[in-house]
Amino acid sequence: MTDTSKTQGAPAALSAETPADAARPSKPFNWPKFQAHMGYTDEQMDEFRADERRRRAAEAIPEANKRTVVATVVSAHGCAAGFKEGDRIEVSAAGVVKSCNVCIYAVAPMTIHAAMAHDRIAEGLDPDGMWFNTYSCQDAGFCNGSWGQVCFKVRVE
Repeated sequence: MTDTSKTQGAPAALSAETPADAARPSKPFNWPKFQAHMGYTDEQMDEFRADERRRRAAEAIPEANKRTVVATVVSAHGCAAGFKEGDRIEVSAAGVVKSCNVCIYAVAPMTIHAAMAHDRIAEGLDPDGMWFNTYSCQDAGFCNGSWGQVCFKVRVE
């Protein structure tokens, strides 16, 4: 399988600002647009915005959408989807899959890495600084009575 990304290259790295400055939006968050997109009532929006954890995660969405979580195949054996070393899966740090023709068993475990990247952005940290940056697809592998297994290394661009 080759790189199936629809993107035209990685987004630019963060500027020389400090991580905390980089997480702050350059313009105010568009709360009315967010409310309309989510279908929230005014009461739900009041509750949402009063919760600092949810509010900060929402305010980090614009930056998270600029960052790409890339899982690169480091080993593969018996993959029915045809993944081989060097192939990539790309999702935004906000969790939107950018690649197409991706095996669901390979992308499902990647959700935690997108969530970690989004969380680190919201906290003003380098999203590529996550410690747990490897994973396997959900196939147990031929040696365990299944078909195959693919292992990935994750980074954030």
